[in-house]
Amino acid sequence: MRYFLLSVCLLGLGACSDNDNKPAPAETFDYKVSLMNLTNGQPFSPPAAILHDDTYSAWSTGQSASVELETLAESGDASQLVNSPGSNPGFSSTDVLTPGALQSFDISTTDKLLTQLTLATMLVNTNDAFTGLTGVSLEGMQKGDVRVYYSQAYDAGTEFNDELAANIPGPAGGGEGFNAARNDVTAVVTNHGGVVSQDDGYAGSALTEADRFDNSVMRIEVMRL
Repeated sequence: MRYFLLSVCLLGLGACSDNDNKPAPAETFDYKVSLMNLTNGQPFSPPAAILHDDTYSAWSTGQSASVELETLAESGDASQLVNSPGSNPGFSSTDVLTPGALQSFDISTTDKLLTQLTLATMLVNTNDAFTGLTGVSLEGMQKGDVRVYYSQAYDAGTEFNDELAANIPGPAGGGEGFNAARNDVTAVVTNHGGVVSQDDGYAGSALTEADRFDNSVMRIEVMRL
């Protein structure tokens, strides 16, 4: 009987020892991202978001746009940007963000080094305008914390802003999206100067007063879940 009791105790201690040696589960960093289109009449392409480290940058003003960014800014297709070299697979929506509308999605990682957020979307009734944030630090956010950002419109500098229907992929034009040829006079990412539209005397424009926009064009709310 004493031998049996001793064996049970030893087995119990062994189980305790095994549990003590098990690694703690990896912390999960979950975020809810909520986007609001602040424009009067500019639909936004399905937004994309990436969690990444500080070695990745999707764009920088004054620098030439990558092909991945050009594709987004000219056609609204974010798939290449989400999977671009140096980034980490993120979230790509399938829903257009219409003027005045709100869209939310979750994005998460277990990699504690991925502390920065990049998100982007195209203003589809333009040649190559886009908006979003790149390299915003989420470091230090605790569960329940909320941060709010406002993003401006950028010009990718890859396509001349002719406002012609043939070169605008959104509902105002229904024209071509991405084209590998670059013909913008700036050739680099800049703050967007806005659109002229036919209502301001540009007869060739496919755009109207409703397609004009002022900064900021999007409200971004990030909550740590």
